Order: sequence, then structure tokens, then C-alpha cells
Amino acid sequence: MEQLFAALPSVLKELGPNADVTEQIVFAAWIKVAGEMLNNRTKPIQYFENRLVVAVEDQNWQRNLESLAPEMVAKLNAATGHGTVKFVEFRIDKRAVTRSRNSEPLPSVAALPDSLQTAADGIADEQLRRSFLEAAAAYLKN
Repeated sequence: MEQLFAALPSVLKELGPNADVTEQIVFAAWIKVAGEMLNNRTKPIQYFENRLVVAVEDQNWQRNLESLAPEMVAKLNAATGHGTVKFVEFRIDKRAVTRSRNSEPLPSVAALPDSLQTAADGIADEQLRRSFLEAAAAYLKN
């Protein structure tokens, strides 16, 4: 997984700007840096204008995570290899968090090249694998 994130800056540079791909990469970075406990209590839901919006279960989680936001921004930017994220906003949305726990099956990826399928197969974390495949599909769609 570390090799995947290490390759992201050069891959992004070659692909050029694409908001959907960048969003999925930031979501995948959140999954990586948040860790298991936070991933069970949060869900990245939107990324725009260098702002990552993360759903949390309640006001207690929102308050506690807001104090960690600067540290999370630094970790996200280290994971993506550039200063993509400037701010993390925590919104109370218990349904979004619950839906992420009851994750849907992986999207249909039949149209993706074999090389991307092989790369995805090497990602053990299901959420991270889904984000990788969604980012690839979003890029290829455009």
C-alpha cells in the first residue's frame, strides 16, 4: 500500500487535473491515515476547493476530531505527496457513517484494464481498494 501512495504524485502529474480522481485519492488517503477506529466512526463524503468534508456520528466525535484537524491535514498531504488538502470539515451525518459500515459490493470494473485490476488486487483493505477502482473508473470515464 505504501508503494501505491508513493507513486500517486507522479501518476497525478501525468494524468493532469481531474476533480473526480483527486477526490477519490483524497478519500483513499483519509482511509489510510485515519486508521481502523476512525474509519468505523467517519466517512469522507466530499472534497472541493482543497476542503475535505468528513461525516461523523455525533457532536462528540465532531468536537474531538476538530482538535485533530491540523494533524490530519498534515498526514493527508504527506500521504498524497502534495498540499492537496488545506482544511478538514467534520459534519454530523450518522447515516453516511452507518452506510459506510454496511459497505456495498465493489463497483463493476469489467471495463478497467487488466493492469489496474492487478494493482487493485494487491490492496488488502476493501475500502481503499474500492476507492482506487472508483478513481480509476472516474478518470477513464472522462
